[in-house]
Amino acid sequence: MPYVKKTYRYKNVIEVERVHAGRMGTGGRREKRRMPTPEEMEKINERNVIRKLRRLIHANFEPEDIWLTLTYRRENRPEPGEAEKELRRYLNRIRTAWRKQGTELKYIVVTEYMNKAIHHHLILNDLPNCAGAKLAAQKWKAGGTHCKFLYEDGQYELLASYIVKETNKSFRDPENPAKCRYNRSRNLVEPQPERRVMKRDDWPEEPRPPKGFYLEKDSLHNSINRLGYKYQYYRLLRLPGESKGKGKGHGDKRGKRKDKP
Repeated sequence: MPYVKKTYRYKNVIEVERVHAGRMGTGGRREKRRMPTPEEMEKINERNVIRKLRRLIHANFEPEDIWLTLTYRRENRPEPGEAEKELRRYLNRIRTAWRKQGTELKYIVVTEYMNKAIHHHLILNDLPNCAGAKLAAQKWKAGGTHCKFLYEDGQYELLASYIVKETNKSFRDPENPAKCRYNRSRNLVEPQPERRVMKRDDWPEEPRPPKGFYLEKDSLHNSINRLGYKYQYYRLLRLPGESKGKGKGHGDKRGKRKDKP
């Protein structure tokens, strides 16, 4: 029975999903369907949200773009609703600042406040002159800032997992003004995979990486999906020292970046 292979290509990472497609033919073995327990379903949903967020980061941000934390002064910490307004005012300020530099602002933002001091995390695209971190910090008036840069190797699994797991409680809070795990700018590109129908009826339990890449063992997942068909997911990472040419495009990217001072 044919299967569908979906491939996402980024600068240093290749993601692959394989699944049998029952409507394309017969003859493949189909396992008995089993409804997941509520606990299993919650884990599946969380894994899917992390995967979607990670792909969004890959498709829209570069290594050494900005991971920014915004905090409030201890004596002036707002309630979530007021913090949401303060965040919107801040995003308007830096959007204007980016446009003055000839760049459209892209961002993903999450607010944390359950069992901790309220604060915001943002992923921002840097400016072409690499001055975005300094400018973003200057525009925050309500407290302190802390800046890091996205990982050089372009791996965003831990970052996406952190964002999703840290908001597991707050995004369900009826008083959460955001009503979602994270917010994003409207100009983000939705990553699209290459989709191929493979005529073979099976695949190896452990895939063979192409030249220049290695298999991330912890990412390999062989299972049966909810329709009873075999499913496989894995990530391939570029070997250190290999050329970092981009894969097939997933949206507009900046050209060659200047070195950071």
